[in-house]
Amino acid sequence: MVATGVHILVGLALIMLMGRSRRPEPYLVAALAATVPDSDTFVFQPLVELGYVAGALWSHRGLTHSLLGGVIVVALLSYFGPRWAAAMGFSSHLVLDAFSGGVQLFAPLNQTLYGLSVDWLLLNSLTSAVAVPMILGGLLALKHDIEYRLPRPPSQPVLEWFR
Repeated sequence: MVATGVHILVGLALIMLMGRSRRPEPYLVAALAATVPDSDTFVFQPLVELGYVAGALWSHRGLTHSLLGGVIVVALLSYFGPRWAAAMGFSSHLVLDAFSGGVQLFAPLNQTLYGLSVDWLLLNSLTSAVAVPMILGGLLALKHDIEYRLPRPPSQPVLEWFR
């Protein structure tokens, strides 16, 4: 299981890398979408313990970690911000959880667990080590209004390259 803070960091890093928006909505929506799948631990767990619902569908990494859950979360959060930001935040959560034990991607139709099992501490450490510099670099780029531009090739004629 990946820590919630790491899910938020990765979601924010992806928005910083892909969107670089000066508005707060994409960052807020991505952070919310990256945390919503783990809401099953405090929403469904008490219902399972009390006997109101049963089965793997209501367990952790069940319905809220599925593509159907993603469509619902993206649809709900797109009211507050860009749909692409919600999709990036949710999908980053699924990818990280797929590396740390697996997710039921096609729930409720198929309850097969898809993913790998990477050590929890290693996965959290590596993703944090990548996400934090991406966020800080993106914030510095926004502060100093740096644009990523490719260097222009020299304005020499092509024939002079071979002399």
